Amino acid sequence: MTTPDLSSGPRPDTAGSAPAAASATGAAESTEPQPHPAPWSEPPRHLAWVLGLTETISWGTLYFTFTVFIEPMSRTLGYGKPFLAGGYSLGLLVWALCSFAVGRLLDRAPARWVMGSGSVLAGLGLMLWAWTPNPTLFLLMWVPLGLAMATTLYEPAFVVLRQAYGDGYQKSIVIVTLVAGFASTIFIPLAQWLVLHIGWRGTLLIFAALNLLVCAPLHARLRFRPHPTYASVQPVAPLGAGSPGIATLALRDPVFWAVVLAFTALAVVASLLGAHLIPMLNEKGLPVGEQLMVAALIGPAQVIGRLAMARMPSRQPVRIAMPVYLVMCLGLLTLALGHGKWLMLAAVLYGCANGINTMLRAMAMPELISRHHYATLNGLMMTPVLLMQAIAPWLGALMWSAAGGYWLMLWAMVLLGLAALGAFAYALRRRGMLGAPPAGA
Repeated sequence: MTTPDLSSGPRPDTAGSAPAAASATGAAESTEPQPHPAPWSEPPRHLAWVLGLTETISWGTLYFTFTVFIEPMSRTLGYGKPFLAGGYSLGLLVWALCSFAVGRLLDRAPARWVMGSGSVLAGLGLMLWAWTPNPTLFLLMWVPLGLAMATTLYEPAFVVLRQAYGDGYQKSIVIVTLVAGFASTIFIPLAQWLVLHIGWRGTLLIFAALNLLVCAPLHARLRFRPHPTYASVQPVAPLGAGSPGIATLALRDPVFWAVVLAFTALAVVASLLGAHLIPMLNEKGLPVGEQLMVAALIGPAQVIGRLAMARMPSRQPVRIAMPVYLVMCLGLLTLALGHGKWLMLAAVLYGCANGINTMLRAMAMPELISRHHYATLNGLMMTPVLLMQAIAPWLGALMWSAAGGYWLMLWAMVLLGLAALGAFAYALRRRGMLGAPPAGA
């Protein structure tokens, strides 16, 4: 059973099958001569590696290192930690609210313009952050930084890979996520060292330079011709006509909402761990050195998971979600119940599964919903995911306060993992990829 396509245009089921798909629509063949499309050429071989580099810098400078700046900014400016965290949350909120609009833009405008502009915004926003003379400006500068996140972090890069490699995009996603998986491992220690030696303002200026002098030029050079298996399924539509239609159809599809539920649940888990992992481990009585070891294991484990994914068959890759989410649930259960060395095992299990989950997020829309307007649908999917990711740390603090400890949050994460497993199982079953589909599916 093939994935039903929500769009009215042709959808190839395999690479190079666009002509067959077109004839399946039943349209009468025209006898008039058709213009010959421009010949397609292979994208640059280094494309995925270039995006891996820019994603590493973008994630490292815009997302992972904020925690390093909290203490020195609080001492220098006198801002409270809740206020500083509120600015960061504002940036995440802007990212979430812009994701759908950025997706629609990527379906219409060259990605090099979108991602290049995002890197320029990132550089200017980081320079503004380094200057930040008052609390109002500190909050306002998170607006361009949030927009920079929306136009540079993962989803736009996934669009580029989908456009450039067509139905063979999976291996290139492995490369990008594999390289970018080291962003936190590289940039958190780098930021700590720079803050110690040149201060937080100087560190931010160096990060701004990386975005302006490395990422922006590389993004501006993202030139390639869309792969035939991507271009053939993009229906020609005037501005404002095609994308809203497919978005509306997606919102009526229960499979779309099942996928959104799964990824939203796991985004909440990741955000809760990112904000509360160290205090939660401290509550469990783990020594400081072992706390850092548990936290440090997650990043390399994500890379191991992605390497394992690279060796798996590429046909219907989303089916791997079932064993992956089972491993994640096992890791979260070990985290909830475990103590001592068991917490290191929990970090490895969770990290491996979460690393693959990032890749599944890039593949879900074309594999389960539609190959049309990939960027629009991905942006639509990511809006609730990012919104919940932005407020999850606050929800974790509420659960800690209500329960007098982290036990409630830990079991909530286990339930969220099980919810993701069940939701994705439903989506796969509806698409005939897990057991027998229900009648009428």
